Formats: sequence, C-alpha cells, structure tokens
Amino acid sequence: MDFTLPSAILFIAQTKPKSKEDFENMQKAREVVKNSGKTRKELNEMRKELLKQDKQDKKDIRYQEMKPMQQDMVDSMGKMGIGMKNNKGGAILKKNAEKMAYGGMSGGKKHMYVAGGNVTDNPGLKALRASGPKGMEAYKKITGSK
Repeated sequence: MDFTLPSAILFIAQTKPKSKEDFENMQKAREVVKNSGKTRKELNEMRKELLKQDKQDKKDIRYQEMKPMQQDMVDSMGKMGIGMKNNKGGAILKKNAEKMAYGGMSGGKKHMYVAGGNVTDNPGLKALRASGPKGMEAYKKITGSK
C-alpha cells in the first residue's frame, strides 16, 4: 500500500492492526511519517485536522445516504436546536435553557423546572385548603403563603 503523508497519518490514527498485512501497512505508514521531516507538534496538528475532516466527511456521506424524508427531519431538528445524540443527559433545547433551572438527576436524565415558577392551586390543593385547620396549615407550607 502506498501512502501519502495525510493518508499515513489517518491510517495510523484509525487502524488497530490485527492481521500480518495490517502490521506491514502500519510499518510503511510509520516510515512515511518519520521521513516527512515534520516536527511532532506539526504532525499532531495535522492529525487533529485530518480526523476532524474525516469525521465531517463521514457525517456528510451518512446524510447523503438518508432518504429525503429523513434528511428533512434532520434539517428541521437542527433548525430547532435539538441535538441528535441519544445521550443519558437528555436533549434540552438551548433556546429554553435560560428559562429552566436544573432540578437534579433521576434515572440518568437531567430534570429541569421553570425558574421563578410557583405552585398553582390544582384541585388537590384546593381540597387540602378546604379540609380544615390542619389542611390550611399544610396548604400554607406548600404554597409559601402566610
């Protein structure tokens, strides 16, 4: 296998040799990098840039292989600010992040609540308030009223 400097750097960064052929190609790639005359810092910067470009290329290829309906969905989700990753923290809209306050973690997911919000009188609270003096005391503790 003939290597150019960029292809050798990518091969080294992305390949974990398992066969004899892979080991031989790895040696050839290392020789190309060694004989390039570049410093370690220059090679590292080049590696980072090449990996970044390769990642973007793979993303573009995946997008082009999608059906038109899937492409429309991906485009609209990007416009709304929704992340495509299925992370354990959950996708939170960036637009609403400043309106929401962190409520803790439960079940591996972030829980948010409206910052500056208050407890509204739902039917259960109304019944509690009407149940008598102890209920009225509990109602005041919950709502924070005096």
